[in-house]
Amino acid sequence: MTAQSLSRNAAVRLVAPSEEALAALPALLAAAFGPGRFAKTSERVRENGARLDLGLSRVALDGTRVVGCCLVSHVMVGEDQALFLGPLAVHPHAQKAGIGAALVTASLQAAQRVGADAVILVGAPSFFEPLGFSAAPKGLISLPGPVDPARLLWTGLSPKGIKGLSGMVSGFRDASPP
Repeated sequence: MTAQSLSRNAAVRLVAPSEEALAALPALLAAAFGPGRFAKTSERVRENGARLDLGLSRVALDGTRVVGCCLVSHVMVGEDQALFLGPLAVHPHAQKAGIGAALVTASLQAAQRVGADAVILVGAPSFFEPLGFSAAPKGLISLPGPVDPARLLWTGLSPKGIKGLSGMVSGFRDASPP
């Protein structure tokens, strides 16, 4: 499959990931990022208790083939709940067709529908700023590893949004009483 053939294929659908789609993600992530993806600070967030939300995550399907994903997890930022976006990946042969932006937009819309307040991520400002993200003020949010402060981005989805959001990003804790 080439990007040109993908862009002509109106069958690309964005859906919540099924078990079959989840099984295809390791190959997609390997194709998109290579083995270096395991060294990223974002991986430390996911390994340390971030709770993947399949209802907010999206995959791009070209027929039955997974060509992209945008995974969304619940995390804590200090004492507040937030969402952590990533990984966002599009197969190299399907890039430049708008799939990544469409995946992020679909995930943000799903998060807004369920009343989420804020989303954070580590990514390229040139890609994410047009989608509503901006750089978090330096030193306000910290991750369990090094990160370029210019790539630590956030956006608000509700009236509360990012107001008061600060602290270490850590595993999700359900704030509701037992």
